[in-house]
Amino acid sequence: MQPKFSAYLDIVRFLAALTVFLGHAAGTNWTQGFLWQLGAYGDTCVVIFFVLSGFVIAWVAENKEGNWWTYGANRVARLWSVIIPALVLTFVIDYVGVRMAPALYIDRPWFNGDHLALRYLASLFMVQEVWHINYTPGINLPFWSLGYEAFYYLAFGVLTFCSGYKKYLVLAALFLLGGPLMLALFPVWMSGVLAHRTCRNRSLPVPAALAIFVASGLLLLMSPTLRHAASFQWMDQDLGGRYFDAILFFANLVAAHGLFKQNAPLPPRMAHAIKKIAATTFVLYLFHRPLIQLFSYIGPADAGSWGRRVLVIGATLVIVAVATPMCEQFQRVLRALWLRWLTPRPASRPAVLPVHAVNDPLAPEYELLKHD
Repeated sequence: MQPKFSAYLDIVRFLAALTVFLGHAAGTNWTQGFLWQLGAYGDTCVVIFFVLSGFVIAWVAENKEGNWWTYGANRVARLWSVIIPALVLTFVIDYVGVRMAPALYIDRPWFNGDHLALRYLASLFMVQEVWHINYTPGINLPFWSLGYEAFYYLAFGVLTFCSGYKKYLVLAALFLLGGPLMLALFPVWMSGVLAHRTCRNRSLPVPAALAIFVASGLLLLMSPTLRHAASFQWMDQDLGGRYFDAILFFANLVAAHGLFKQNAPLPPRMAHAIKKIAATTFVLYLFHRPLIQLFSYIGPADAGSWGRRVLVIGATLVIVAVATPMCEQFQRVLRALWLRWLTPRPASRPAVLPVHAVNDPLAPEYELLKHD
């Protein structure tokens, strides 16, 4: 992947996670509406995550992961390396918070306090959204999208590494398990796969790429207003708005590839900084909601004070930055364990006995052969 295009993908995914975080932090109970305008972009950012995920997974499956066990080990390690600590963090913060600040929890729409054991177990195994059961854990509502991401990883793995008509039977069984909404949003994720294959096969000329890049970017900035025209509600989800955003970001990706197709590298310091910041994206996405809650109930009582705002936003970013390398190390451990478990073992081959051993009772190998 071209260095500048890769850097663009990193920047987009971090900014999307940052926007989701700041949009959630803008709540009246957390920072008294600070940067409240970003809250309208939350769903658009999740769509961007879906499309980016499809693009990146298609690229790594084609260029780095040539078999199902490597693909599977990498996906599970990547997800669990952040999901497991995020679940622990959420449980601890909620356990303390319900007792220290019950007004921020009890009877609040953002806290799912029923069936906690089932919610955490479902989230651990990433089935919290099958048939739209919405079993997100406690305060951590952003977990909902992980149920879709993990399911689409599995579906794409079936399409890529299985052969013949059986893969379609397996895929049908998967979507029967996942439910109709899982199927309805699959094209959003697959638009990223289509974007990858489009970029692989052709590249837009720079003038056309620039025009599409600017136009799609501006339309995405206006998405909170424009997507209402395409709105189509089904099972309490705005499918039309999500398809609208997916089409725009698909166009943006293809155009960005045409703009940044040169192989000239970025300045080393800039490239390193972008990679380091982008590495925090997944941790920021799954850690931010419980941390917002924590710093709201231990911080200054006035949600509109700058002390509260700096604590909620600044301390969350610091903890995410510290936790990211730990999660990366955990990912390496998990990947090694899963590779060891999933990698097929070579079939044991019988020892080749000398010809004389078959008939010669004096040959030492004959004794072994007699007992086989």
